[in-house]
Amino acid sequence: MGSIQELIKNNQLKSYFTLTFVVTWVFFVLPLLFSITDPIIAVLVSAIGGSGPALVAIVLSGAIKPKKLEVQNLKRWAIFIILLVLISFLVVLYLGISLNTISITVLILIIVNAVIAAYIITGGLAAHEGIRELLSKLYIWKVGLKWYIVALLIFPVITYLSLIFGVFTTGSPISEILPQISISAIYGAILSFFYITLIRGPLREEIGWRGFALPRLQNLYSPLVATLILAVIWTVWYLPLYYNGMYPGGFDAFLTRFTWNIGLTFLFTWIYNHTRGSLLLVTLFHGSINTAGTLIITPVGISGPYSLAYIVLINIAAIVVIIADKMWRKLPEDHEAVYKY
Repeated sequence: MGSIQELIKNNQLKSYFTLTFVVTWVFFVLPLLFSITDPIIAVLVSAIGGSGPALVAIVLSGAIKPKKLEVQNLKRWAIFIILLVLISFLVVLYLGISLNTISITVLILIIVNAVIAAYIITGGLAAHEGIRELLSKLYIWKVGLKWYIVALLIFPVITYLSLIFGVFTTGSPISEILPQISISAIYGAILSFFYITLIRGPLREEIGWRGFALPRLQNLYSPLVATLILAVIWTVWYLPLYYNGMYPGGFDAFLTRFTWNIGLTFLFTWIYNHTRGSLLLVTLFHGSINTAGTLIITPVGISGPYSLAYIVLINIAAIVVIIADKMWRKLPEDHEAVYKY
């Protein structure tokens, strides 16, 4: 066991990226291997795969710093159980699952996904030093109001500007892109935000990509180089989703993802580095990205110009933050977004 721990400690990034791909891709390809036709089962299985970045980060963090700390078990378990029930109910509500006809398979998958989310959220109270150190970054919330505004609104603004460009270049009526504001639409948007953030990607990915990998990369490289490395790895990680039915478009759509996901990764780094390594803020940012389309409709007739503007605006924003932050300069070793070996 000691030799394995030493191997992990001496190869933290290699261990992380390798294990994350293995764990994630196994679950991502299960719907294909077993010809899973039930969309709810396929979504929940893929959601477990999407937890790979967080689960691997948690396990490795515990192995790297295994020291046991004092823990308030009663408090943690009480919060954990409450979250488990609430998140399970959230999944049932969002997916429209009837409790009268729910299958054992679906029930188990819901509970597993809820357990993962509840554990991550309460992990800042964990007994292992490494796990607590990693997951307590979710509790960094005193970062200034402007960063909440940035995290929640920058992507919807980029999306809407892209839609406006699409409307004006195609001559489509502006009414086609007006936000769908109603009580039911707002309720749906809020429900989508919490479900997607807790179950589908943001929380489970950010713990790993930004919580574990980015600080270690920034220990070795400048934010510019660290982000480029992470951007390529993170984009490739999505590949199976374009084949298992989760994302449309196949390999061509996957290749197109590189044109905007790399720029987007710089925005994540920018927010992370300016909020003392807050995983809460990058999780909110990721959640806003994944749910921006809930209230904003993209008409089919403007999809071409919209996509072009979307790619251009994201990359312009990336260039702006690279220059403004002088990301080619290495961060000081005592910066809170840099891992201390």
